[in-house]
Amino acid sequence: MRGSYGNKILNSTLAGLNNPTAAQIKNIPEFTLGESVNDYNAYLLSDRFLEDGSYLRLDNATLGYTFSPQSKNLKSLRLYVTGTNLFTFTGYRGIDPEINQGGITPGIDNRDYYPKTRSILVGLNVGF
Repeated sequence: MRGSYGNKILNSTLAGLNNPTAAQIKNIPEFTLGESVNDYNAYLLSDRFLEDGSYLRLDNATLGYTFSPQSKNLKSLRLYVTGTNLFTFTGYRGIDPEINQGGITPGIDNRDYYPKTRSILVGLNVGF
């Protein structure tokens, strides 16, 4: 497990999608439903899009069991399940709170982040 606590993220992705005047022609976030249709500046960056970036993530885990076979032909038998990016606890409304914390724009979610994939692998090791 790993995580981060106390950092802030400027959610410019949400800011860019926060356009109540476009509700009739495209999908908008639920966050925008409370905005006035006459607010033409709702998408401008401000501290209202500054969010808590704290998170706790189970990055990878393996669970396995080794059987003791009672066979002359089989020496060992191990069954296992491995998972990566299993879950993330966060209050951040963006795709992933683990954004770039370095570079020219640290802590800004600029709509250029591809989400991490979750994978589960089941395996069997057999020794003869």
